[in-house]
Amino acid sequence: MQAGMLLLGIAGSVIAVLPYRATSTTKYRVDGRLSQEADATALGGGKQLFAMKTATYVTLTLSDSAGGRAIKMVVDSIRGDSLPPGVTAEDLNKAKGSVVTGFSDPKGNVTNVKSSAESVAGLGLTGLVSQLVLPARSGLKVGDTWSDTTETSNPVGGGSLGSRTVTNWKVNGSETRAGVKAMKIDGAFASAIAGAQETPGGAVDIEGTATGTNSVFIGPDGRHLGGTTTSKSNLNATLAAQGVTLPIVIDASSTITVLP
Repeated sequence: MQAGMLLLGIAGSVIAVLPYRATSTTKYRVDGRLSQEADATALGGGKQLFAMKTATYVTLTLSDSAGGRAIKMVVDSIRGDSLPPGVTAEDLNKAKGSVVTGFSDPKGNVTNVKSSAESVAGLGLTGLVSQLVLPARSGLKVGDTWSDTTETSNPVGGGSLGSRTVTNWKVNGSETRAGVKAMKIDGAFASAIAGAQETPGGAVDIEGTATGTNSVFIGPDGRHLGGTTTSKSNLNATLAAQGVTLPIVIDASSTITVLP
């Protein structure tokens, strides 16, 4: 089994913000960096390290639908400046044209998120929607604070990985972004993670925790106008066939930019 291929990005969070007020289509670039260390000493493999850097381009369309918002995200392309062993540029090219759909209810809760393709090279496309489509919270002003609890589930390598995240938020100011005045919202989150995955070495059960921070800019129409996320995950991967548990540490960050 390649312990280093278990996971490529786990933790994330969702942000409560102003509601969208009109149908909109926005293009984004998401730059992601990830490093993973898996301690395979119990299998005689020592520590396995790799790093990954990608740029993902997507088009997000939000449309009024049945009292809420229909979500459609199309992957325009994914580029990798550095990739882990066994992952090629062609693997990333397979994601082009993938579509992720979902629904945001009147309270901004995002549900029924589905992807036309499973995670590509470990990239959770449904998780990306959770970063770009944000639960609604009306009437925000500088100094406001609140907490959100969110749950996500993403397909990963023949299995699924879920998380329950509690985030504490504060509106810390405003700034001009993409030509409009945007609110700056900062948050800190903690996640509980659990799931299972199929690997060449057999079934793997995964559990652990993650912590991180978010900083996001929100426009007057509720659009995500850019931001950053950082996280650190401490996980245990238990290989049933071998009867061993491998510690895994993942450091990840992403930067979201609105494109013209």
